[in-house]
Amino acid sequence: MTRFDPAVDALDKAFRASHAFRAWLRGRRWCGEAVGARTELAAKDRAVLSETGTEALVCFLALAKEEQASQPMHVPLAISTANAEDAFELAVGPDTLYVTEAERSESYARFLVDGFRGRVTVRTVHGDTIRFQGEPFGTFASAAPEGGDTSNLLVRLRTNATEAVFKSYKLLDTHNREPDILARLAKKGFPHVPRYLGELSLGKGPDRIVLGVATRRVEAVDAFTWLTAGWRAEFVGAPIPDFERGSLDLASSFGEATAALHDALIDGHPGPFHPEPFTKEDAEAAVRNALTNLSDSLRRLAVMAKEPQPRLGDLAGRARVLVFENRERIESTLLGLEAVVGTAKAVTHADLHLGQVLRSAAGDLFFIDFEGEPERAPGERSVLLPPLRDVATTDRSFAYVKHYAWREATREDATAAWRFLHRHEWTTGEESCAHRLNAWESASVERFTRAYLAKSSVYQETDVEDALRAIRGWAVEKALYELRYELKHRPENIFIPLEGVVALAEPEPRA
Repeated sequence: MTRFDPAVDALDKAFRASHAFRAWLRGRRWCGEAVGARTELAAKDRAVLSETGTEALVCFLALAKEEQASQPMHVPLAISTANAEDAFELAVGPDTLYVTEAERSESYARFLVDGFRGRVTVRTVHGDTIRFQGEPFGTFASAAPEGGDTSNLLVRLRTNATEAVFKSYKLLDTHNREPDILARLAKKGFPHVPRYLGELSLGKGPDRIVLGVATRRVEAVDAFTWLTAGWRAEFVGAPIPDFERGSLDLASSFGEATAALHDALIDGHPGPFHPEPFTKEDAEAAVRNALTNLSDSLRRLAVMAKEPQPRLGDLAGRARVLVFENRERIESTLLGLEAVVGTAKAVTHADLHLGQVLRSAAGDLFFIDFEGEPERAPGERSVLLPPLRDVATTDRSFAYVKHYAWREATREDATAAWRFLHRHEWTTGEESCAHRLNAWESASVERFTRAYLAKSSVYQETDVEDALRAIRGWAVEKALYELRYELKHRPENIFIPLEGVVALAEPEPRA
């Protein structure tokens, strides 16, 4: 028995019985809606990863269950005798210990580096094995949190040989294909992805549960940040020379790299990377899912219309009317998905947008985050999809850049996107700015899409107009997903996808 055994037992019980601990857990950014007021939460297994006289690192494998849905969770925690910022206070007999997320601690980073170097295995209480698989990448030097925490936590690792990033998956997906995709791309020498170093998993083989992956760190900024910073400089700072031309060159390079990514993810032999035909039934199912998102959004808009904040409530009510007015055209545009029935569905990025590609100072591009869309249920994120959907979701991302730039130019809050739909309200200066941003979005989409279709081997035999119809349909499908997502998480942003839905449903693209 060690000093921390009683604390580990107490923390195990806290998952199930402590309202205070559950509230602390809900306060983690990655937790999202996984733990609600009615969620049954329990630690199903655990393993002590390391221990000193003042700290223990414990990996808890928990299960959050609400009604018929269950969400497995990976929760490494540090139990310490020293207080820390935002720590949970754990009473253990007469003592108080302090619980924090393990990924924030240097000792966890050291455990990771040593684990990869020694291919360490750790037994859990119930007899499973947590194991490191991959290549050693040096001895530990230092660690620091990495930005971008959302549904995962990132740990920046510095060794005597390199710098790496460890992505710790928090809400687990037993069908998470990101490690297999990264390993495949590394084996093929694909240049547009950070080098894959290894994984931390529970079990082994195809039924393992991957707890985290390590990749070589790339000194770069994501393309969305680069583009929005460039537009901010155009409107409120010192303009960057040739920014717009450079941004359009980025769109072309991104299109070519995306085509190369899809080619690298297709295997002509039977197996997980073998493509299948995209059927009429697949298209119909995608349309049904999109219309489900639409119906859910209309319901949420009706609720928001009753908000005590008069302005947001009024805008929500008007937005709901606008959706109803365009519903027939929305449904008609979605039918464009059927234009490419018979072409391939395959392993794709499945959540591709400008925030999922890094741009180095030299202009090199690197794809990241192959887990699929966070709002999809576990097991559904890895379904085979037409590669054109990645094209459409990226096209939608250019629209987000446009609206963030419009927000900067008009000095307004996130609801500025609502005014983008009402040209009669623009000042002369705003009209000039809006036309410039609309022209940039159209040109970016055109450059990205045309570069993709010119390089893609998947669609060599597909009529370009059919491909464009399908991309437009998938863009509406994505915009409806965005509308539902923003209503749930960032309601002030709903007018961005709303403008996209309306613009895409118009008979002709907006000039």
